[in-house]
Amino acid sequence: MKRLSGFLPLPPLDTKDMADTASTIKLPAVVAAGAPAEAEWKARYSVAYRAEVPIAGKMMVQHVIDALNAASHVGDICVVGNIQCEGASRIVPSAGGFMENVVAGIEASEAGADGRVLVAAADIPLVTPEAIDDFISRCAALDADFCYPIIPKEASEQKFPQMRRTYGRLAEGTFTGGNIVVMNARFPIENAALIHEVLDARKSIFRLAHVIGLQTLVRAVIAQTLCAKAVNLAFLEKTIGRILNAKVKAVQTSYPEIGADVDKLEQIALVETVLGKE
Repeated sequence: MKRLSGFLPLPPLDTKDMADTASTIKLPAVVAAGAPAEAEWKARYSVAYRAEVPIAGKMMVQHVIDALNAASHVGDICVVGNIQCEGASRIVPSAGGFMENVVAGIEASEAGADGRVLVAAADIPLVTPEAIDDFISRCAALDADFCYPIIPKEASEQKFPQMRRTYGRLAEGTFTGGNIVVMNARFPIENAALIHEVLDARKSIFRLAHVIGLQTLVRAVIAQTLCAKAVNLAFLEKTIGRILNAKVKAVQTSYPEIGADVDKLEQIALVETVLGKE
């Protein structure tokens, strides 16, 4: 198999393994759909929430719900947001910001206190049942409180060449992040304040240095600008785990659909073109 930029693409999971896993794993899912639409989105589409924007004949969030319902490893689906949609086991009102909505969804879902839950953003209308099942299967055997998908740049650009993404350089390759995660249900509930601090700090270099440590921040800058080998996945997992007081795993996936979020108006036309071809 040809190696691209230091990254060896993941082989698909064995069909038998997928079938065996499907018989034992059925995660509840929480869809965060409470983000208000920006003024331009409201003016163009007459919607109150971003998840309601119509794409290829149905609401953006409906594409996500349909994919979750068709996935073998997903059970109960809880949508958090003041919207009307089909196929959800329950819909709960928005509780405020993103973390508040995630916690509200977990508390309303069928996830046990020590169980795992899949959390998905409402703005990934290209996500497929296969991508969801593959990610859950890869997370299944991991001893982690929080599993986050990373997608190789080559895979993302090959699948969606016109869709711009933000990438990070690591020793193992260049990756972009995804918009579904698997986590222990207790994790966001017990660490909500800490997660808020980390999210808020990302926009200030000084606050970020305080949260993650100046040495770690310098290494990250070096990795992005001078030498990718300055930071590897193991270091990243250990650092984030220390900050969040949790076991964190970055899970490589070859399904770019997980990371193809719609956060700009011009991306809607691109997504509709892709859906039209499919």
